[in-house]
Amino acid sequence: MPTLMPDPDRAIEALMDDLDAARAESYPLLLSVRRLGGPPGEPADVLDALAIDAGYTGLGGGWVEVPRRIATKILTHLIASELAYPNEIVEQSAAEELAGRFLGLFPPGTRYFTNGACSGPFAIYDTAGGEVLGWRSISAAPFDNGVIGLSAERVGMIWAEDAP
Repeated sequence: MPTLMPDPDRAIEALMDDLDAARAESYPLLLSVRRLGGPPGEPADVLDALAIDAGYTGLGGGWVEVPRRIATKILTHLIASELAYPNEIVEQSAAEELAGRFLGLFPPGTRYFTNGACSGPFAIYDTAGGEVLGWRSISAAPFDNGVIGLSAERVGMIWAEDAP
């Protein structure tokens, strides 16, 4: 199992505070970012380790790798609205800025993963160009969705859980 260590980057705490403030009228999002204690190894092992560290279950080979542009869309949607209902919680431009701050924690070449297409006004495509239909939950909630970024030194996630 990969070694996950605390990440002292102050930008992470500031982002969490801003996400909490922006989404004060709805359920909070989980933000978890860890430093890797060695080479990342198999992506699924690292993704599962982070999910488990955050109190979720892993998906093993069920993680879906998505291009950065799709990760941006997923994150913006998760920040701006709710999974079960189309309620806008955060203005689109503010959600885009917060999503960009999360992505900015990772260098070029970072790989992005999700558990599938839970909701949103757009299609989700994996890195091979295939459309992603449905999702696999990592929580006990009826709906959960998020993005995990994985670079050589850091792994981090923004995750949402919602109930209808």
